[in-house]
Amino acid sequence: MEKIKTNAGHGLGVAGLVLGILSLFMAFIPCVGVIAIGPGVIAIVLSTVGLIQANKDNGSKGINIAALVISGLGTLIACLWLFVFVGIASLDEDQIEGMVEDVIEEVVRGTNSCNTDLQDELDKLEMQLDSLKIDETIHIQTDSMKIKIHIEKE
Repeated sequence: MEKIKTNAGHGLGVAGLVLGILSLFMAFIPCVGVIAIGPGVIAIVLSTVGLIQANKDNGSKGINIAALVISGLGTLIACLWLFVFVGIASLDEDQIEGMVEDVIEEVVRGTNSCNTDLQDELDKLEMQLDSLKIDETIHIQTDSMKIKIHIEKE
């Protein structure tokens, strides 16, 4: 004889799922993600209690398991943010200055290579423009303004 499925633990599973989704979304927001630990832990507790009730009274377990997975993932990501913030806060001034200087040097190196490529392309464009003979007026009109551009090659 087959046991009849009940709704035991279903309400707690839905509440855990909603809070788990909320904690997962909040966990991906920088600087605010740490706050997701609260709803995540509450969602884990609710879905665990719902899963225990569903096991005891032959209720459906799917929503409780989904709530556990999602809330666990959201809480894990929020805890990772916490570790990052604690790690940064534990650095002394010299380490922070060194990290900032390294990042600045890397950005400067990257922009220097871009600037030389850009300068080469601008030089090529200037050489092409020198070969053109332009002497005309361009009219541009939009709903709110009229622009008149006169281009003359000397």
